[in-house]
Amino acid sequence: MRDALEWSIAQRGRMAQMTNPVVRVHGTASLAAAVCAEDRIQASGLYREAIAGLHNLPSGAFGEKGTTVLPAASFTGLWKYVVPAALKCDPNLADAAVNQRSRERMAAERYGANATLNRAWDLIDPSQALDKDDNSDRAAQVANAALDAGDPNNFDIDLLRRFLLQLNEKAPDLADDLFLRALEFVRSAEVPDPDGVQQLAKFLFTSVSESSGSFQVEGATVEILTRTRTGANPDNIEAIIDATLRLLAVPAVVNRNPVAAYSLVWQLLPQARDLVPERVDALENAGADLEGSYPGLTAQIRSQLGSPESPDPESSDAARDYWLAGQIQSALAARQVEAARDLLPRVSDAAVRGQLSVLIAFGDAVRAIETRSDQAMVLANLLRGGIKRSLLYASVAATTSQLDLALQVMPLATRDIAPLPAEQRIRLLAALSAALVRSDTQSAMTTLDLLVRAYNDAYVNPRRGKFDPRASRALNDSPLILAGPRGLYEAVQTRGGRRNFPLKAPGVTAFTIGGFLAAASSVDPARLEAAILGLRDENTRAGALVRLAETRIRGARGR
Repeated sequence: MRDALEWSIAQRGRMAQMTNPVVRVHGTASLAAAVCAEDRIQASGLYREAIAGLHNLPSGAFGEKGTTVLPAASFTGLWKYVVPAALKCDPNLADAAVNQRSRERMAAERYGANATLNRAWDLIDPSQALDKDDNSDRAAQVANAALDAGDPNNFDIDLLRRFLLQLNEKAPDLADDLFLRALEFVRSAEVPDPDGVQQLAKFLFTSVSESSGSFQVEGATVEILTRTRTGANPDNIEAIIDATLRLLAVPAVVNRNPVAAYSLVWQLLPQARDLVPERVDALENAGADLEGSYPGLTAQIRSQLGSPESPDPESSDAARDYWLAGQIQSALAARQVEAARDLLPRVSDAAVRGQLSVLIAFGDAVRAIETRSDQAMVLANLLRGGIKRSLLYASVAATTSQLDLALQVMPLATRDIAPLPAEQRIRLLAALSAALVRSDTQSAMTTLDLLVRAYNDAYVNPRRGKFDPRASRALNDSPLILAGPRGLYEAVQTRGGRRNFPLKAPGVTAFTIGGFLAAASSVDPARLEAAILGLRDENTRAGALVRLAETRIRGARGR
């Protein structure tokens, strides 16, 4: 344990060498968090350094572009990361944490949150004659800074909605993450306003070029959310249903804006029936309670919106294909590959049918890997090169007890991964490295080198791939696949709506260099450290050093 602790504490020197002061402070505090459980005295010293650095951060620290994405979006966010954890580790740091200048900076960020959001909008505003493709990460971080400091009661949610719509055009993964963060932000008010959630729902159910429309009921606005944008992310729809139910569980929230509350309940019911049927009873009960308390205004809303009926699957080819895609998704989740295959001929759209056929083949290969079938590699090889086949190869390497098989799949996987955009190469090479480290350290280190190169490519030339769920006839599956909070998924875009198919394979759980390091406790730490130091992005490098410290301490604790 002493060696692990001494090495971890010594990383304060590497953190001090980081050119970006935000990375320095965050990295030092992260080391302190890793060390605290084993050595509170040393951790307290690290936290004291981090707090001193926090108080002395230059005023323009969060405007620097030395890294692709900073570890904290704002001074307020960094303060929340450092100070509460420091006081929990050592309450005697309370005096060091108090600083008038820091309080003034947080107050200024809170007061200027809407101006910060406007700066984020300027970075991706399509009317500005600038190349916006490289600004997505920075713009999303500036928007996060606004959420870090903002007050939900006077935040410009409509501008945030428009920002999300525009960001979704270039970087849907960032838009999804920011949307989930925005939901939590709205709910963080002492008495949240349901209209905040209703405004965010407009992001899901409208497009950049279309307005959903609205009407007034007793002075409050009802946004029409029934004209669903067919590309809406179903995971986000589930999230907004859950957020709505949590809000409606608080009577004060409902009383603040019963019109928006009932509007959400009434219009989300068809979505719940389709995506999360287990939430339907709760929504219907909430609606009944509102109807009992506010019979007049709820009747007006129903008369304007009509009945919230889900489309009949047999009403059109588009509705049928959307319904069948959902049935196939459920069958694959239950590993009922034959049932999914039986449904496939009923899908009328040839492109959708072809995409679903490949997903069924992927599910068949996953089942073969789970059952240790000799057919696993045969089934994997039947797929076209790309992300899904790479995941299957990584899964074979992770689950096999045969070293020669693990070594056999390594070049096959790296060949499939090589032509993909850097951000996707990162996730797949991390998965492959973590799979190989269980059987052959040298092979894992070889793929780790490729992983570092992928990170450096993403740092220099970010976002060269484009998500397009309609590109089912592309050379590989790269445009169809995104990474979300639940892992990788493939979007199947039917004319009636979108379905997200999770891409999960046995033994494949690490999708970042941090995830790989957590699995690499058996590897010589000096070799891992040398690889980490090749990362050009200071934020990624600092995070990897911290994760290596955590891995070493955890390994020493287990011995």
